[in-house]
Amino acid sequence: MNVAWWCSAQKATWTWAPQYYPGIWLVMLALLVGYIYAVRRVGPSRVGVGEAVVTRSQATSFGAGWVLLWVATDWPIGALGAGYLLTAHMIQYVTYSLVVAPLLLRGTPPWMRELVLNAPGMGPLRGLTERPFLAFIVFNLVLATSHLPFVADTLKPLQFGQMLLDVIWLLSALAFWAAIGSFDDDEEHTLAHGKRLLYIIGMTVLPTIPGAFFVFSEFPVYTTYEFATRAFADFPARDDQVIAGLVMWVGMMPFLMVRLALAFFVWSQAESRRAGEI
Repeated sequence: MNVAWWCSAQKATWTWAPQYYPGIWLVMLALLVGYIYAVRRVGPSRVGVGEAVVTRSQATSFGAGWVLLWVATDWPIGALGAGYLLTAHMIQYVTYSLVVAPLLLRGTPPWMRELVLNAPGMGPLRGLTERPFLAFIVFNLVLATSHLPFVADTLKPLQFGQMLLDVIWLLSALAFWAAIGSFDDDEEHTLAHGKRLLYIIGMTVLPTIPGAFFVFSEFPVYTTYEFATRAFADFPARDDQVIAGLVMWVGMMPFLMVRLALAFFVWSQAESRRAGEI
Protein backbone atom coordinates (compact mmCIF):
# COMPACT_ATOMS: atom_id res chain seq x y z
CA MET A 1 0.00 0.00 0.00
CA ASN A 2 1.48 3.35 -1.10
CA VAL A 3 0.96 5.91 1.71
CA ALA A 4 2.24 9.49 1.93
CA TRP A 5 1.16 12.48 4.02
CA TRP A 6 0.38 14.79 1.07
CA CYS A 7 0.64 14.73 -2.71
CA SER A 8 4.06 15.70 -4.09
CA ALA A 9 6.14 15.26 -7.23
CA GLN A 10 7.86 11.86 -7.23
CA LYS A 11 10.41 10.19 -9.47
CA ALA A 12 8.46 6.94 -9.31
CA THR A 13 6.72 5.68 -12.41
CA TRP A 14 3.06 6.67 -12.50
CA THR A 15 0.63 3.91 -11.65
CA TRP A 16 -3.13 3.92 -11.49
CA ALA A 17 -3.03 1.90 -8.28
CA PRO A 18 -4.68 4.07 -5.59
CA GLN A 19 -2.39 6.07 -3.32
CA TYR A 20 -3.39 7.15 0.17
CA TYR A 21 -2.81 10.59 1.68
CA PRO A 22 -3.93 10.70 5.33
CA GLY A 23 -2.94 14.38 5.64
CA ILE A 24 -5.56 15.31 3.06
CA TRP A 25 -8.15 13.14 4.78
CA LEU A 26 -7.48 14.75 8.17
CA VAL A 27 -7.72 18.27 6.76
CA MET A 28 -10.98 17.51 4.95
CA LEU A 29 -12.43 15.80 8.01
CA ALA A 30 -11.47 18.75 10.22
CA LEU A 31 -13.10 21.17 7.79
CA LEU A 32 -16.36 19.20 7.72
CA VAL A 33 -16.48 18.54 11.48
CA GLY A 34 -15.71 22.20 12.19
CA TYR A 35 -18.56 23.32 9.95
CA ILE A 36 -21.06 20.91 11.51
CA TYR A 37 -19.96 21.81 15.04
CA ALA A 38 -20.29 25.52 14.34
CA VAL A 39 -23.77 25.07 12.86
CA ARG A 40 -25.07 22.91 15.71
CA ARG A 41 -23.27 24.31 18.75
CA VAL A 42 -22.29 27.89 17.98
CA GLY A 43 -24.80 29.10 15.42
CA PRO A 44 -27.98 29.06 17.56
CA SER A 45 -26.49 31.68 19.88
CA ARG A 46 -25.35 33.86 16.97
CA VAL A 47 -28.65 34.36 15.12
CA GLY A 48 -31.92 36.01 16.06
CA VAL A 49 -35.09 34.25 17.14
CA GLY A 50 -36.70 32.51 14.16
CA GLU A 51 -33.67 33.07 11.96
CA ALA A 52 -32.12 30.02 10.31
CA VAL A 53 -28.63 29.12 11.50
CA VAL A 54 -27.81 27.96 8.00
CA THR A 55 -30.12 27.71 5.00
CA ARG A 56 -30.45 24.62 2.86
CA SER A 57 -28.93 26.51 -0.04
CA GLN A 58 -25.89 27.45 2.06
CA ALA A 59 -25.41 23.91 3.34
CA THR A 60 -25.68 22.53 -0.19
CA SER A 61 -23.18 25.07 -1.48
CA PHE A 62 -20.69 24.26 1.27
CA GLY A 63 -21.13 20.53 0.70
CA ALA A 64 -20.52 20.89 -3.03
CA GLY A 65 -17.42 23.01 -2.43
CA TRP A 66 -16.12 20.55 0.15
CA VAL A 67 -16.54 17.57 -2.19
CA LEU A 68 -14.88 19.36 -5.11
CA LEU A 69 -12.00 20.46 -2.88
CA TRP A 70 -11.38 16.85 -1.83
CA VAL A 71 -11.63 15.57 -5.41
CA ALA A 72 -9.19 18.21 -6.68
CA THR A 73 -6.67 17.66 -3.86
CA ASP A 74 -6.64 13.89 -3.35
CA TRP A 75 -5.63 11.02 -5.65
CA PRO A 76 -5.65 10.86 -8.64
CA ILE A 77 -5.96 14.56 -9.62
CA GLY A 78 -3.82 15.78 -6.74
CA ALA A 79 -1.07 13.25 -7.42
CA LEU A 80 -1.14 13.84 -11.18
CA GLY A 81 -1.07 17.61 -10.72
CA ALA A 82 1.77 17.48 -8.21
CA GLY A 83 4.29 15.92 -10.54
CA TYR A 84 3.00 14.15 -13.64
CA LEU A 85 0.60 16.29 -15.66
CA LEU A 86 0.64 20.08 -15.90
CA THR A 87 -2.92 19.86 -17.22
CA ALA A 88 -4.06 18.26 -13.94
CA HIS A 89 -2.21 20.98 -12.03
CA MET A 90 -4.04 23.67 -14.00
CA ILE A 91 -7.41 21.98 -13.49
CA GLN A 92 -6.66 22.03 -9.75
CA TYR A 93 -5.86 25.73 -9.78
CA VAL A 94 -8.97 26.69 -11.75
CA THR A 95 -11.16 24.49 -9.54
CA TYR A 96 -9.78 25.97 -6.31
CA SER A 97 -9.91 29.58 -7.47
CA LEU A 98 -13.12 29.81 -9.47
CA VAL A 99 -15.33 27.00 -8.20
CA VAL A 100 -14.40 25.76 -4.73
CA ALA A 101 -13.70 29.14 -3.13
CA PRO A 102 -16.99 30.78 -4.22
CA LEU A 103 -18.97 27.68 -3.20
CA LEU A 104 -17.39 27.51 0.25
CA LEU A 105 -17.88 31.23 0.72
CA ARG A 106 -21.52 31.10 -0.31
CA GLY A 107 -22.04 28.16 2.04
CA THR A 108 -20.68 30.09 5.02
CA PRO A 109 -23.33 32.17 6.84
CA PRO A 110 -22.30 35.72 7.84
CA TRP A 111 -22.07 34.83 11.54
CA MET A 112 -19.73 31.92 10.77
CA ARG A 113 -17.60 34.09 8.51
CA GLU A 114 -17.18 36.61 11.32
CA LEU A 115 -16.33 33.79 13.72
CA VAL A 116 -13.55 32.58 11.43
CA LEU A 117 -12.16 36.04 10.67
CA ASN A 118 -12.09 36.95 14.39
CA ALA A 119 -10.13 33.83 15.29
CA PRO A 120 -6.50 34.29 16.47
CA GLY A 121 -4.05 34.65 13.62
CA MET A 122 -6.70 35.53 11.05
CA GLY A 123 -5.99 39.27 11.06
CA PRO A 124 -4.16 39.30 7.70
CA LEU A 125 -6.98 37.39 6.02
CA ARG A 126 -9.56 39.78 7.49
CA GLY A 127 -7.48 42.68 6.23
CA LEU A 128 -7.61 41.30 2.70
CA THR A 129 -11.37 40.76 2.82
CA GLU A 130 -11.80 44.42 3.78
CA ARG A 131 -9.52 45.75 1.02
CA PRO A 132 -10.79 44.61 -2.39
CA PHE A 133 -7.97 46.12 -4.44
CA LEU A 134 -5.32 44.57 -2.19
CA ALA A 135 -7.13 41.19 -2.36
CA PHE A 136 -7.17 41.51 -6.17
CA ILE A 137 -3.42 42.23 -6.22
CA VAL A 138 -2.62 39.35 -3.84
CA PHE A 139 -4.72 36.90 -5.85
CA ASN A 140 -2.89 37.76 -9.05
CA LEU A 141 0.52 37.78 -7.33
CA VAL A 142 -0.20 34.27 -6.06
CA LEU A 143 -1.19 33.22 -9.58
CA ALA A 144 1.98 34.68 -11.11
CA THR A 145 4.45 33.66 -8.39
CA SER A 146 3.22 30.11 -7.89
CA HIS A 147 3.57 29.44 -11.62
CA LEU A 148 7.15 30.65 -11.92
CA PRO A 149 9.25 27.62 -12.95
CA PHE A 150 11.73 28.09 -10.09
CA VAL A 151 8.97 28.27 -7.48
CA ALA A 152 6.94 25.36 -8.82
CA ASP A 153 9.95 23.09 -9.44
CA THR A 154 11.25 23.83 -5.92
CA LEU A 155 8.02 23.32 -3.98
CA LYS A 156 6.31 20.47 -5.81
CA PRO A 157 8.82 17.72 -4.87
CA LEU A 158 8.18 18.54 -1.20
CA GLN A 159 4.99 17.37 0.47
CA PHE A 160 4.91 20.54 2.59
CA GLY A 161 5.63 22.61 -0.52
CA GLN A 162 2.68 21.19 -2.47
CA MET A 163 0.45 21.55 0.59
CA LEU A 164 1.57 25.19 0.90
CA LEU A 165 0.62 25.82 -2.73
CA ASP A 166 -2.81 24.27 -2.20
CA VAL A 167 -3.47 26.36 0.91
CA ILE A 168 -2.24 29.63 -0.60
CA TRP A 169 -4.30 29.12 -3.77
CA LEU A 170 -7.46 28.53 -1.75
CA LEU A 171 -6.93 31.31 0.82
CA SER A 172 -6.11 33.95 -1.80
CA ALA A 173 -9.23 32.98 -3.76
CA LEU A 174 -11.42 33.04 -0.64
CA ALA A 175 -10.07 36.48 0.30
CA PHE A 176 -10.71 37.84 -3.20
CA TRP A 177 -14.28 36.58 -3.54
CA ALA A 178 -15.09 37.66 0.02
CA ALA A 179 -13.64 41.11 -0.66
CA ILE A 180 -15.73 41.84 -3.73
CA GLY A 181 -18.82 40.48 -2.01
CA SER A 182 -20.72 37.28 -2.60
CA PHE A 183 -23.69 37.70 -4.91
CA ASP A 184 -26.37 37.05 -2.30
CA ASP A 185 -25.07 39.43 0.39
CA ASP A 186 -27.02 42.48 1.44
CA GLU A 187 -26.08 45.49 -0.65
CA GLU A 188 -24.63 47.44 2.29
CA HIS A 189 -22.03 44.72 2.82
CA THR A 190 -20.72 44.70 -0.75
CA LEU A 191 -18.75 46.95 -3.05
CA ALA A 192 -20.50 49.17 -5.52
CA HIS A 193 -21.83 46.95 -8.28
CA GLY A 194 -19.86 48.70 -10.98
CA LYS A 195 -16.56 48.16 -9.16
CA ARG A 196 -17.43 44.51 -8.69
CA LEU A 197 -17.81 44.13 -12.45
CA LEU A 198 -14.42 45.78 -13.02
CA TYR A 199 -12.66 43.43 -10.61
CA ILE A 200 -14.12 40.36 -12.30
CA ILE A 201 -13.19 41.73 -15.72
CA GLY A 202 -9.68 42.31 -14.38
CA MET A 203 -9.52 38.65 -13.41
CA THR A 204 -9.64 37.71 -17.08
CA VAL A 205 -6.46 39.60 -18.00
CA LEU A 206 -3.49 38.12 -16.14
CA PRO A 207 -4.16 34.39 -16.73
CA THR A 208 -3.86 34.97 -20.48
CA ILE A 209 -0.15 35.79 -20.09
CA PRO A 210 1.13 32.48 -18.65
CA GLY A 211 -1.56 30.64 -20.59
CA ALA A 212 -0.28 32.01 -23.89
CA PHE A 213 3.32 31.39 -22.83
CA PHE A 214 2.55 27.73 -22.14
CA VAL A 215 0.79 27.34 -25.49
CA PHE A 216 3.43 29.00 -27.67
CA SER A 217 6.60 27.95 -25.84
CA GLU A 218 8.62 25.51 -27.94
CA PHE A 219 9.95 23.61 -24.93
CA PRO A 220 8.49 22.41 -21.61
CA VAL A 221 8.67 25.16 -18.98
CA TYR A 222 8.82 22.97 -15.85
CA THR A 223 11.45 20.29 -15.30
CA THR A 224 9.03 18.61 -12.87
CA TYR A 225 6.68 17.70 -15.72
CA GLU A 226 9.29 17.46 -18.48
CA PHE A 227 11.17 14.59 -16.82
CA ALA A 228 8.21 12.91 -15.14
CA THR A 229 7.19 9.48 -16.35
CA ARG A 230 4.18 9.87 -18.59
CA ALA A 231 0.80 9.03 -17.15
CA PHE A 232 -0.34 8.49 -20.73
CA ALA A 233 2.25 7.10 -23.15
CA ASP A 234 0.97 9.09 -26.15
CA PHE A 235 0.73 12.40 -24.26
CA PRO A 236 4.21 14.01 -24.24
CA ALA A 237 5.19 16.90 -21.97
CA ARG A 238 4.93 19.49 -24.75
CA ASP A 239 1.34 18.53 -25.60
CA ASP A 240 0.51 18.44 -21.89
CA GLN A 241 1.81 22.00 -21.54
CA VAL A 242 -0.27 23.22 -24.50
CA ILE A 243 -3.47 21.77 -23.02
CA ALA A 244 -2.62 23.23 -19.61
CA GLY A 245 -2.09 26.63 -21.21
CA LEU A 246 -5.47 26.43 -22.91
CA VAL A 247 -7.10 25.50 -19.59
CA MET A 248 -5.63 28.65 -18.00
CA TRP A 249 -6.04 30.88 -21.05
CA VAL A 250 -9.49 29.82 -22.21
CA GLY A 251 -10.84 27.44 -19.57
CA MET A 252 -11.14 30.13 -16.90
CA MET A 253 -13.30 32.34 -19.11
CA PRO A 254 -16.63 30.45 -18.84
CA PHE A 255 -16.51 30.57 -15.02
CA LEU A 256 -15.63 34.27 -15.01
CA MET A 257 -18.31 35.04 -17.61
CA VAL A 258 -20.91 33.38 -15.39
CA ARG A 259 -19.68 35.45 -12.44
CA LEU A 260 -19.79 38.57 -14.56
CA ALA A 261 -23.34 37.82 -15.71
CA LEU A 262 -24.48 37.21 -12.14
CA ALA A 263 -22.89 40.45 -10.95
CA PHE A 264 -24.55 42.38 -13.77
CA PHE A 265 -27.92 40.77 -12.99
CA VAL A 266 -27.67 41.70 -9.30
CA TRP A 267 -26.71 45.25 -10.27
CA SER A 268 -29.67 45.47 -12.64
CA GLN A 269 -32.07 44.19 -9.98
CA ALA A 270 -30.72 46.65 -7.40
CA GLU A 271 -31.12 49.56 -9.82
CA SER A 272 -34.69 48.47 -10.60
CA ARG A 273 -35.56 48.39 -6.90
CA ARG A 274 -33.95 51.78 -6.35
CA ALA A 275 -35.85 53.26 -9.29
CA GLY A 276 -39.11 51.95 -7.85
CA GLU A 277 -38.44 53.64 -4.51
CA ILE A 278 -37.82 57.06 -6.06
